[in-house]
Formats: sequence, structure tokens, C-alpha cells
Amino acid sequence: MTSTSGTFNTVSSPGSTVGIQAEQVHNSSVYQILPDASPEQKYELGIRCLDDGIPSRARELIEDAIAHGFSGCEARFHLVLAMLDKRSLRDLSQQERDDLANTTAAVHRFPNGEWKRGLEAICELLRALRRVDGDPGPALDKILALDPPQRDKIIRHLDLVLTGGTKDRFWAETHTTAQENRFKGGRGDRVWAYFEPDPAEARARRPLYAQATTVDTLAACAWSTLGIAALAYLGWIVLDTASLATILPVLVVISAGVVAGRTSLEWRYRTQRRLEKDADHLGPRTTPTAANREFSSAVDSAFRHYFDKYGPTDEGRQTWQAGTRGIRSTLATEVAEIYSESSIGVGNVRWLIRHLARRTRRKWDEDTLLDHRRRYSVRTSVKLWFSLSLTTLAISLASLVHSAVDQSLLPASSATLALLGAVPPAVRRWYAVISERRRTIEDFGDYWDELRTRQEEHDRWVSKLESTRPSEKELEAWLNCDKTVLLNSALKHYKLAWRDIIAHAFLQTPASRHTRARVTGGPWRYSRYDISLFLITQDGVREVSVELNFERVSTSGETRNNFRFDAVSSVHVTETSRASYTLELTLLNGPARNILVTLPGTGSFTTGENEDSLSRINLDSAGFTHTLHILEGIAAEGKAWIERDTEHDHGSPPGLKVAAGL
Repeated sequence: MTSTSGTFNTVSSPGSTVGIQAEQVHNSSVYQILPDASPEQKYELGIRCLDDGIPSRARELIEDAIAHGFSGCEARFHLVLAMLDKRSLRDLSQQERDDLANTTAAVHRFPNGEWKRGLEAICELLRALRRVDGDPGPALDKILALDPPQRDKIIRHLDLVLTGGTKDRFWAETHTTAQENRFKGGRGDRVWAYFEPDPAEARARRPLYAQATTVDTLAACAWSTLGIAALAYLGWIVLDTASLATILPVLVVISAGVVAGRTSLEWRYRTQRRLEKDADHLGPRTTPTAANREFSSAVDSAFRHYFDKYGPTDEGRQTWQAGTRGIRSTLATEVAEIYSESSIGVGNVRWLIRHLARRTRRKWDEDTLLDHRRRYSVRTSVKLWFSLSLTTLAISLASLVHSAVDQSLLPASSATLALLGAVPPAVRRWYAVISERRRTIEDFGDYWDELRTRQEEHDRWVSKLESTRPSEKELEAWLNCDKTVLLNSALKHYKLAWRDIIAHAFLQTPASRHTRARVTGGPWRYSRYDISLFLITQDGVREVSVELNFERVSTSGETRNNFRFDAVSSVHVTETSRASYTLELTLLNGPARNILVTLPGTGSFTTGENEDSLSRINLDSAGFTHTLHILEGIAAEGKAWIERDTEHDHGSPPGLKVAAGL
């Protein structure tokens, strides 16, 4: 069972999950690097990863760039930031500490400049923090005196290093800046676009080609030949007299037959097409097959939602619902059929469903929803010409047959029977051939018009998403601002100054009923976060948990817990899947609480992505390693953990040993 009251998600068994409304992996080249990329290109991507909150990937890329010759002071500056981003000095391995020491020893070799001054300030700060009697004041003065690009980067990425009294000097400015930047860049109107699925390509149901076959055409020709031969024989019999009275019926039969054939074809075709279109608007829905029943049901629900959303809000709503039920079902069936691939979800076609619902409403308002009835209405002139020509044909044919029988009874009777037997199948066959060709031309014309309209809507929606969707850098900056505001609120509530804080840690996990998305190669971003803040003081641990609605920039369900160092019984990590971990915190005076850290889900990795690397990126982004290190240290050593001098802590810290095996 998942608790939504705070960050800790109490689960009854390993592998339990919180509800996911939707998930998307946006195709993007923002984190892609070619195998033959230059050191400069790798470095630039490393900086991008650092800004976007992926320090582990940033370290790999910057180290690779330095190893291949891109080893200036700027690169060393950013490598140190990547090494310490979302980590404290206690989280470093011995090798990483040695690397920092080597950088400190080599900083004097670099030419003077703003990057050297920034690197010198960091190195001086680290030396002071490693010593029990070290004074970070001079180093902080140097950091605050740096130009904004270097100063802001240090304050942001060394957040977990600059703790305790070292943070007091610039915390007010940091909090004020976070408050201002929290809503910067139109966040409230743009975050939704990040979690919006990439729209599926524009499609329309392709019409059937003409169903009349060559056999139908040959049969029509054969029956027509027989009928023409019979009529010609009757005409030859009566024309033998060569009088005007006998010639006239033959001419009238031919003329009336042509007119009757054309008008009957027109009348029947239009009537049938109108009935077919009426069935689309009023007919019952096709039952989905088992293979696409789930998708069809989701599509149908989406159509119901948007037809309700865009429908009238007054007393005309019931009339709207009844009058559009048929076309709604027809459109839902079409969308479910043309997007039946397993890789396409209903979220990918919502743009089309919205478009079709809005267009239906527009036609409803313009009284053109049933415009096909006007398009295929049979003109009065066609009906009159058909009636007149059919009557004339009957009279003239009767006269012709009568004259032919008078001339030659048996041959005329045989020809008449052949004519009457050949005309009906000839008419049916020719109608099938001609109407199918005409239908095909019309349907394909409508198809291309519809596809063009849908493509225009698709392009419009893609353009809107691209112009609205925030970048990874913006998302990470907004999230950091949210955490800064939460941290300041906790300090005020507990009446603590930064000098009272020995260490702190953030753990961000997906909240219940969240939507999530990421770009290819990037960490998961969530529409709702459960955020836990741990403040380590001399008196114990203060924990603040809150649910953050990242889209609406609001928080709810805040809970607070306080416990002494000796109250932590154990901290245990369970691997519930290849990239999903449950962190179990057990207190002596309470039940165990499980924190589900990551939630990749089935199908979350795209082709070419490294699952292990993405797992590390997501754990990194969640603040898992640092939080685990702190809690494990407290569980193992109690209050003695905070008194241990990190400079003499050789080897990997307890928490890091576990994290290395993840």
C-alpha cells in the first residue's frame, strides 16, 4: 500500500509502485555524443549535463575530454564542480580525494584569469573544510568576490559542501534569488508541455480502391453486347419497312435509354452515398477486436472527454450529445484502427482527438455536420428526367416490340426476351463498375484533403510544443529553486541557522498519481515529487517531507519528523528491479519506512541507451547516494558519525560502499 501523506512511500512488499498516469521518452539529441566526437564537443556536453543536474555523466565526459588534451583551467574548474555536485566531501572515494588534491597542487600552473580565481577559491575552501581548525572565511570572501558566472556556479553545485556556518553569509541572497527565479521563464504556462507526449504522425483512414474487378467489367460488356444485339435485331426487323413510323421508335428507345441510364445511375449513386455517410454519423460503433480493445477503450474515453469538453454548456448539451454520438463513435473507431501499433498510446493521439472534437463542434455551430446530405442530395431535375425518360422508354420500346412482332413473330419474340434478360444484369454490372470508380475518386480526394488538414494541425501542435516545452536546464533550475524555498521554510520552522546544520540531504522521489517524462539519455522528470529534506544537527535529525506539484508550483501534505541519532536502528537497500531501489529506514521507536527511489517501468529504455548508465543518472538525480551515505553513517555510528574528521577517513565511506554496488 502506498502512502501519499509524505515523501516516505510505505510499501507492503518490495517492488510496490506508486501510480503512474503517463510516461514519455522524448526523442532528443541533447545528450547524444558521436563516438568520434572531439574533446571540445565532449566537454561542451559535459557542461550541459552539469547544468541539467546529471553530475555523474558530466564527470565522465569532462574527464574524458581532459584525458584527450582539453585540460585548461576552465575544464578543471567544472570537473571539480561535477565531482562535488549533489555530494558532500564524505561521499568522495579515496581516488576522488586524491584527484582533488592533485588539482589543488596544480592550480598555480594555470594562467591567470577568472577560471583560475574560481578554482583557487574552491581549492582554498576545500582545504579549510578538511581541517578541524580550518577557517573557510577567506575562501568564502574570494568566492563572493568572483564574477557572477563563476560565483553562481560554485554556490549552486557545491550546495552540499557549503553547509553549516559557511552558508550563512550568502543564504539570504540565495533564498531571495530562488524565490524570484522559481516562476521565471513562464514556468506555470510551460511545464505541462514537457510531460505532453510526442504527437504521433498525422494519419487518416485510407479508402478502399475500386472493388469492381476486371471480371465485372467483362461481364458488363458481355451482357451489354447481348442487349445491344437484341435491340439491333428488333430495329432491323422494323426498319425493313423503311417508314418514318417504324424508324422513330428505334431512335426514341436509344435516346430515352441513354437518358434513363445516366439519370438512374446518378440517382442511385447519390442515394447510396448518402446512406453510407448517414451510417457514419448515426450508425452503431464497430466492436474492437481483442488485440486493440484496451487502446480502443482509451481512445473512446478520450473522445467522450473532449466531445464533452468542447460541447455546448447550456441547454443544448443533451441535443449535442445525442446528435454527435454516431460521428464520435465513427471517429473513435477510425483513430483506434489507424494507430493500432503497440508503441502508440492514447496520449500520442490526443492532439488529433482534440482537433476532431473541435472541428465537429464548429460544424455543429455552422449547421454543416450533416453537409453530406446536401452534397449527395438528388436534384429535382434528375428525378424528372429519369421519370420522363423511363416512361418514354417504356412506351417507345413497347411500340418497337409490337411493330417487330407484327413483322416476324418468332424472331421478334426471341429478341425481346433476350433484350429483357440482358438489360438488368448489364445495368447492375455497369453501375458497380462506374460507381466504384467514381467513389474511389471522391474518397481519395476527401482522404488527401483530410490528411492535409490533419497534417497542418499536427505541425501546429508540434510547433507549439517545441516553443513551449522547457529545457532540461530550466527544469533543473526550477526544481533547485523549489528545494531552496523548502529548505528555507524548514530552517525558519525549526528556528535554525546554517551554523547549526552539520549536513543536509534532499531525496526526491515520484509522488502518487504522477506523470513522468525524460529526453533520451536524461533523467526522469516528474509532474509531482515527494521531497524529503534531512537536516543533521548536533541534537539529531530533522526531517521534512512534502509533496511538490511541479507543474502548479505548489506543495501539500507537509509532515515533519524528528529523531535522535541513537533512534536509527538500521538502513537497508533492496534492489527491486534493475534500476529501482527501496531504501528502508528502521527506527527503534517506530515501524520501518520504505522509500521507493526510482521507477523506470517496462519499456522505459529506448534503443541504444545504456540501462546501467541511466540507472546511475536517475539515482544521482534523486539524491540517493548522498542521502544513503548520511543515513547509513548515522545508523552505523550514531552521533560519532558527525564527529569523525573526514580528512582521516581513509577508504570509501560506509554509504558509498553500498552505493558502489548498485
